[in-house]
Amino acid sequence: MSSIRTLVSQLHTWEWLAILIARLAVGLLFFLSGRGKVFVAERREQMRQALLEAHVPFPDFNAIFVSMVEFVFGSFLVLGFATPLVCVMLGGVMIVAIATTAIKNIRATSPLGRLSEFFYLPEVLCLVILGWIFLSGPGWFSIDHLILSKTFSWSCGRSVR
Repeated sequence: MSSIRTLVSQLHTWEWLAILIARLAVGLLFFLSGRGKVFVAERREQMRQALLEAHVPFPDFNAIFVSMVEFVFGSFLVLGFATPLVCVMLGGVMIVAIATTAIKNIRATSPLGRLSEFFYLPEVLCLVILGWIFLSGPGWFSIDHLILSKTFSWSCGRSVR
């Protein structure tokens, strides 16, 4: 029993690596997607068309707004900066994407089949990862950790590990 506890404890010390990989993967996904839509007119037009088809109000504005949110907050996620705000903003983008377009692509007829296809959506996976990062924090390899550890050490007069 103690060997299992030791193993779990050792694995827990490496949690920062999983958080970092998740942050980098999801952050780069959003950053690169947003970058394409911000700087490539054809990609921005595809986004606008998707918003039109989904009946999202103000498609011209929202195409630019959502692209900028993905670009800016995706880069923030990569850096581990303002992580709770980033997770909320990008999570909101994912919720809207699920509600307006992704869920319409589910073709299964049985409830279990629909649930299975729902969890297979990449938007759902991103939302789950963002939720995990929101609750666990960005890990020690992040700007947030650097800022908070300096702030805490200044207020207490000592450094934080």
